[in-house]
Amino acid sequence: MPLYNLHNHTMFSDGAYSIDELCAAHAAMREPRVEGIGISDYLFRMPSSRECRDDAEFERVFGPETRRYVSEVHEARARWHGRLHVFCGCVVNWPLNRKHTEVLRSMLSGIDYVLFENLDWAGLTQLANQSRRFPCPIGLGNTKIREQMPNTSLDQVVRTLANARIFYEISARHMPFSESDPWFAILPQHRVAVALGTDTHDELGAVHTLPILAAYADRRGLSDRLVRPQIVDPAMALAQPA
Repeated sequence: MPLYNLHNHTMFSDGAYSIDELCAAHAAMREPRVEGIGISDYLFRMPSSRECRDDAEFERVFGPETRRYVSEVHEARARWHGRLHVFCGCVVNWPLNRKHTEVLRSMLSGIDYVLFENLDWAGLTQLANQSRRFPCPIGLGNTKIREQMPNTSLDQVVRTLANARIFYEISARHMPFSESDPWFAILPQHRVAVALGTDTHDELGAVHTLPILAAYADRRGLSDRLVRPQIVDPAMALAQPA
């Protein structure tokens, strides 16, 4: 089973390593072999003491850094071509950006997928209503469903993800995994794609938890739901399972 680690931060945001260092660490893994990684730095963030007044200011503040980020990841993709697939993702903090999703969507050129973090049930329903308008696949990153949506039934959450085609990340941040977790009991019953993510920041050894994530996905019957990158042209894109 090809493995893809779609959650890695670099020095562009709050990670401690460069893209090339992350690529080298993944390429060095042999058992199992990693086919590709996703660079998923934080974008569209401001100090908590300030908010953009309108969409025009949002684009003016974040446009240049977003284009620079995409350029850097795409350059790394070219450097590692033939050795490792490099995908350009990003992580978006939902509470900081929920008022600007329309302009945010227009700024995702060159982004292969988006991981949204810190959603509650109200945020998920709002995102689900907009999901089909995003130019790339979107998913929930590092999300503990029972903690972040405690008053919503798991059945309602999983059906919302399935209907909106929002994938769910199996994150190393949630280890150790429970074999009796009711969320992972209900998830395989619905057509929800899943991604694997180590959420690598300042500890390069985190990449070695990827086989643990893959093994857990296999035990829960989710191996055939893994989001798999697919080369459709020289600028690789992320494809959802059929």
